[in-house]
Amino acid sequence: MIPECPRSSDSRHRSRFQQSPAAEPSHGRSGLLSQIQTTVNKEPFTDHYTIIPGKELGRGKFAVVRKCVEKCTGHEYAAKFMRKRRKGQDCRMEIIHEIAVLELATASTRVVNLHQVYEMASEMVLVLEFAAGGEIFNQCVSDREEEAFSEEDVKRLMRQILEGVSFLHQNNVVHLDLKPQNILLTSSSPLGDIKIVDFGLSRMVSSHQELREIMGTPEYVAPEILNYEPISTATDMWSIGVLAYVMLTGISPFLGEDKQETFLNISQLNVSYHEEELQQLDQAALSFMQMLLRKHPQDRATAEQCLKHPWLGSSELQETQTVEETLPVKDQEASSSTSSPEPPSSTTTAEEERDDGPVTEELIVMAAYTLGQCRQSSTSNTEKEVLAAEQKAISKRFKFEEPFSALQEVPGEFIY
Repeated sequence: MIPECPRSSDSRHRSRFQQSPAAEPSHGRSGLLSQIQTTVNKEPFTDHYTIIPGKELGRGKFAVVRKCVEKCTGHEYAAKFMRKRRKGQDCRMEIIHEIAVLELATASTRVVNLHQVYEMASEMVLVLEFAAGGEIFNQCVSDREEEAFSEEDVKRLMRQILEGVSFLHQNNVVHLDLKPQNILLTSSSPLGDIKIVDFGLSRMVSSHQELREIMGTPEYVAPEILNYEPISTATDMWSIGVLAYVMLTGISPFLGEDKQETFLNISQLNVSYHEEELQQLDQAALSFMQMLLRKHPQDRATAEQCLKHPWLGSSELQETQTVEETLPVKDQEASSSTSSPEPPSSTTTAEEERDDGPVTEELIVMAAYTLGQCRQSSTSNTEKEVLAAEQKAISKRFKFEEPFSALQEVPGEFIY
């Protein structure tokens, strides 16, 4: 997902949340890298690549992804065309940061590979590894038994996701937009391996400098994002907990009737572990999610601790063999304890975005767009009403209307 660029002289006004002035070390903005090693080619992109006509792989507000073929080799790639100016602001440095993160992650087979970079007058093109299986979202919500993930599938893929995230965290990178649409598969049948994509919101974190951002996809953002508290690697771990829940059940655990209710569910930790789909799972799977869906970041398990959790270690251990080539796993104590939902703490208000002028808002969340068909809940309305009344837990199926319709300039889901 591509965030809007902040204005150099910020004309946005916030009644509650105000971004701290950007510290300016070697890079222009806090959390952004500014140096890349990849050669930026100035020749016309189409001199070297043929764009495959037909359906785009993905589209967002400021970028589009198309399938292409390298003329000299015949190899297929995904070309990510990114506008350098967004709403009149120069955002080339945000693109440079994304390139730098992809370079940093070259050693991990769980992150999409960057092949080449091209630059034209108005856009830059990132030539990326082509993941033929598409995003895992399709399997998460499939109604067909042969397409939907089994628990064993989820365990294998979750190990791979954690391997990639562990690598990123060891290199002080937080992704900040982990969700099914940003996890791709090398093949869908047979089920391939995962590739983490879309580092448009990623940031570098450090122990000596706090980083606060209001960004992410509403259903996956951690409580500290909503409270404008410091971001850390634990912010990604919350998203992985939500991701595990979605992959196992097809249910978005915190989704409310509107974005305000979604944010309230997150801030109050309103999540149900009593869905019918969860009752069929290994109890260790519930323990795994509960060690991640904790309100306080310091209480969440790390990626390396998750990889040692009994749920992931119970079968298919051969999947961990490839990670040893790329991930220097540190010795840490595994934590598999669970926690109970905490009482309500705070509520937040979402933004109102306009295309032409200053914006007054309390919370900015860069929205991504959920597309596709979903399974219908097998739990009756009466049962859900009783559950909500007794446990104050809100757990709903995905919705497909855009919760931030005012932000949507170009419809579609951006997957690279």
